[in-house]
Amino acid sequence: MEAALATPGVAKVLQLLGSLLAILLLAWLAGRMRLGGDPRIHGTDEARALAEDAVCGFDAQDVVVDRAGYGALARDVRGRVLLIRQHGSHFATRQLTSHAGVRLDGRFLTIATDDRRFGTVTLDLGDQAQVWAASLRRLGASA
Repeated sequence: MEAALATPGVAKVLQLLGSLLAILLLAWLAGRMRLGGDPRIHGTDEARALAEDAVCGFDAQDVVVDRAGYGALARDVRGRVLLIRQHGSHFATRQLTSHAGVRLDGRFLTIATDDRRFGTVTLDLGDQAQVWAASLRRLGASA
């Protein structure tokens, strides 16, 4: 029996099975820790929480979430507007200060921020796209 375990073929099969078991264990562990995956915003409550996490004291009154959940817009009582977008497995947020980079195309609202590293974001807002585009025209008007 010991001679059979010592053959190179059996050793390779055992090594393969051990590696496969380790990979499955790591995949299971990553799933339990909620690592990776496809993060999305699952509603206005989650978008509000992301806005509050990004800017302390930001109390979102109006929120709209992209139909696919990749981004959102949130406005507080002071008129500040935050753009939230997916960034890897997390979300990044920028405050909009001007309507200069806002473009409406049907139900899509494309927004370019002052931060070039943040990039341009296109949100599918459905019927709310026109409403938000009109409200964003007021950004920076008092400046």
